Amino acid sequence: MSAKHALLGLLLDTPAYPYQLASRLEQRLGPSWEVNSGQLYQTVKTMERDGLIERVQGAGGGREDRHVFAITDDGAREFERWFQGSPDHVRLPRRPLLAKITFAGPERLAEALAKVDTYESECAARLAGVARLRDELTTDGPLVRAQELLLRLNLSTDVIQLEGELRWAAHARELLQWLAEGEAVWPSRHRQARSGERRHDRSGARKELFGRMARSAPSTAPAGDAQRGPDAPRGPKRVPGEDDASG
Repeated sequence: MSAKHALLGLLLDTPAYPYQLASRLEQRLGPSWEVNSGQLYQTVKTMERDGLIERVQGAGGGREDRHVFAITDDGAREFERWFQGSPDHVRLPRRPLLAKITFAGPERLAEALAKVDTYESECAARLAGVARLRDELTTDGPLVRAQELLLRLNLSTDVIQLEGELRWAAHARELLQWLAEGEAVWPSRHRQARSGERRHDRSGARKELFGRMARSAPSTAPAGDAQRGPDAPRGPKRVPGEDDASG
């Protein structure tokens, strides 16, 4: 979800300066809704261009931070359209870290483990901060403020998500450690192709060497071996324990 509809929701309550919108966005929805000034002013500029908000007072000039903005009738209709839209669907997140781990390959398992450790530390620090903000909210007393209660809901959502991220990090570390210590088949067409090129080069060198040897000395090998050639396989190699398994 973009910040546009959240900003429209704030302006339904009262007009505001852009910097007030930035602080109120975080106060109402929590730290996960923090936006930088560049992103905020670009969104405000686009919303004004589309007729969703308008300047109602402020100093002269073109700087958006010096003007108070209010929602227009078109902006209110856009908010209503968004609110009444189709129900939100569950979307699984695309994790850049998980993609890096997946394509790291066996030679970068140590780096992948280090990235998981860093991510886990950041999650733990973020969890401590969000949980502290949630616990500092007071919802007791004769008069309960809906704004604080809803903010607590948003912060609780972040806490639950961060706790899940920590569990995922522990699981990822366990799996990567197993891959580092155990044996697994790694899919890698590029590595296999490079390995095939090296095998081809070595095979060509062996053929050239055996060819020179055959021309410089008479062959004393049995007829069967001479027909088979120096590079012909002598029989399949067996995996340790294969005889036991077949018996």
